[in-house]
Amino acid sequence: MGVRARFTGVYTLVATSAHHIVRMTVRVSAVSFHRDIDLTLPTSSTLAEILPELATYVELPRIHRPWEATTVGGEPLDMVTPLHKLKLRDGSVAVLRPQEVTEPPMVRDAAESLDAAAAGARDTRGLSVFASFAGCAGLAVVAGMFVSTPVALGLGVLALFALAMGAGSRSLFAPLPALAGAAVALWVAGEPAQWGGGADPALGVLAGAATACVLLVGGAVTGLAATFPATLTAALAVLLSTGACGAWLPARHAPAALAVLACLIAVLSTPAIATRAAGLKVPRVPTAGEAFTTADGYQVDVDRRSDRAVTIVAAISCAVAACLVPSILATVWDGGAWPFAFAVCTAGALAIYAGRNHYPVPRAALTAAALGAVLACAVAVARSAHPHPVCIALAVVLALVAATASLWIPRVPELEPTTVVWFERAETAAIIAAIPLAVHLTGAFAMIRGL
Repeated sequence: MGVRARFTGVYTLVATSAHHIVRMTVRVSAVSFHRDIDLTLPTSSTLAEILPELATYVELPRIHRPWEATTVGGEPLDMVTPLHKLKLRDGSVAVLRPQEVTEPPMVRDAAESLDAAAAGARDTRGLSVFASFAGCAGLAVVAGMFVSTPVALGLGVLALFALAMGAGSRSLFAPLPALAGAAVALWVAGEPAQWGGGADPALGVLAGAATACVLLVGGAVTGLAATFPATLTAALAVLLSTGACGAWLPARHAPAALAVLACLIAVLSTPAIATRAAGLKVPRVPTAGEAFTTADGYQVDVDRRSDRAVTIVAAISCAVAACLVPSILATVWDGGAWPFAFAVCTAGALAIYAGRNHYPVPRAALTAAALGAVLACAVAVARSAHPHPVCIALAVVLALVAATASLWIPRVPELEPTTVVWFERAETAAIIAAIPLAVHLTGAFAMIRGL
């Protein structure tokens, strides 16, 4: 059966039998090298014999370990056994990959097993950081017996600053700008009983924000300022400072309304801020007729910059959520139709924007802010003297939509591109409506009319 011959009277045809060859696929997988090769091989050959030629054909990478062959399911194939003894048929797939050394199973008794389980849980470096926090807090509490609260807090911050600089610890430095800003804000604002108006606490907030920013710059120079806590503190400083400027506007809740407006603007500006702060560049492709030298070069550390941009987005989103929820509740606390409309627009804009976000931390933070705005809608209606029936109905609808989210969200299909465009338009309309409402709630329009 091996050779088939046929005599025609003129010449003899000799052909190799199809049973002596096998058509198979050799799949090579090594690190980042992946290649599928379709081969027709004689069944009398071995995989070790074809490996040198195969290495020449596909330019196999040079590795320091021998190659091994397996089936797709992982069953080993002997490299020196003829193919017909390996029972490889037409269409079979053999996988070539570097040989991996598997450790034999280790038999342990109960004591050895517990010791092995505890070996990976002995990293307690974080406990020293918490011990430093507790010690500095204790020093501040004891100092509070002899000096005022802002001075005692400042002494605790100084002790923590000395520890952070001495140990070179980013974890110790992370809360320093916020704590120092709080100490300066309390010292500048003074006692609440001595406030002559809203300007005193506003000046304290501005001074505290400036102090925090100065420390952040120092941390960036010394390399102690980590990306997430530094961005979070800087964003909170900007948002609170913007809200504090509302103390010089006539409306009672002007600082809160101005802070909510600043949060909305921060949400819209987050992508641009993160991209520029991380140093990412949008690739520029030369147009027809332009020289290729006008194209942007390749950034070698683009992955690291992308991770940093995502971290910045997460920090800004967390700062927005932390500032917006109490601010929107303070804005609607006295009730009224205008605060209710402002809360509805804020909730709609944030809910749609959060739903379109792909990263988990920003999405969770912005969703929390949107739900806080939904709660503010109910508070605005509940604290109004004579709420309009439309406001009541809309507040009930928003509350029901939020309450039943666990029922309808899993059933929402993937949206079509045209539907996404309409949601984006609704988000834009909500933001456009929220801006003049926020300005109206600050009393700026009334102040302009009174000029």
